[in-house]
Formats: sequence, structure tokens, C-alpha cells
Amino acid sequence: MKDILIGGHRILTTDDIADAVLSYARVLIERRTADIVEFPSIHDGSPTLCSLLLGGAGLMAVVDAPVALAAPVGGADLALDEITRRADALRGAEVLR
Repeated sequence: MKDILIGGHRILTTDDIADAVLSYARVLIERRTADIVEFPSIHDGSPTLCSLLLGGAGLMAVVDAPVALAAPVGGADLALDEITRRADALRGAEVLR
């Protein structure tokens, strides 16, 4: 598990999602655009869905969290695929220019 640290908040999610969110945020900033992504997270020990605006001027960090879950995070694979697809689409648009 990893924490996404943004705007004074901690968002706990899977390693893969946290890494994909950070990578997508970088692409959005490079392209001077923004997007909202949704992904499963853990809030106060309960599973939830996080909606996060990316691409603004805010700072973001991704750090290892000292937490392990016994079960997989539901919906993580679908969220990861969607975030990665969006980042790849923006990268591809840059190649086409």
C-alpha cells in the first residue's frame, strides 16, 4: 500500500494505483491540462472511492504506507487500467503533433 499525500491529506491506495496517479499527474501538468480520476482507497479503515483532481498547481507525493491489507482492494484493476489508458492517450496525442 502507498499513501498519496496532497493538499495536507493522506489517501491510502494500492502501490500500482498510487504510482499511476503520480505518473498521470505529471503528464497532465506537462500538457497544461487537468482531469479527475476515481480509484478505490481506504479511509478510516474502510474501503471507499476517491475522486481526485489532477493537473493543478498543487504538490503531490507518493510514499510507502506502513499498512498491509489481507484482501485485495476491489476495483483497483479497473481504476488502474483507466488511469493508465488516459495517460497513454495524452502521451500518444503528443507524438501525433
